[in-house]
Amino acid sequence: MSIPVDPTKLGEELEKFGNSAFLLTVSDDDTSHVAHMTFRLQQGDLYCPISKTAARNIESRPNVVVLWPPYEPNGYSMIVDAECRLQGEELMVVPTSGVLHRPAAPEVPGELDCGNDCAPLGS
Repeated sequence: MSIPVDPTKLGEELEKFGNSAFLLTVSDDDTSHVAHMTFRLQQGDLYCPISKTAARNIESRPNVVVLWPPYEPNGYSMIVDAECRLQGEELMVVPTSGVLHRPAAPEVPGELDCGNDCAPLGS
């Protein structure tokens, strides 16, 4: 189940999810690298400390994902796609799209069903 998150409304979501999240980058051998970071929001962009591995990865592959786990039981995770670059002593993460996502809970066991809060995602 997914609900779109407008990147311009990210501040509202961060009030619920907090500033601690996982930054996912891709390494030279096409494996993922996950770094647990503390982010701050400034003028619509996210900033976090520089991770040496993440900084190396974004040189060639600046597209990243930032993942916030659910803040409540059975809640949504927030997944934000972004472009990342070095900005002084920090990584600047520019959100491009986002979703709130959780597994669908079927009304009938064994069936797939989105339930009431599923919204189609545009391309």
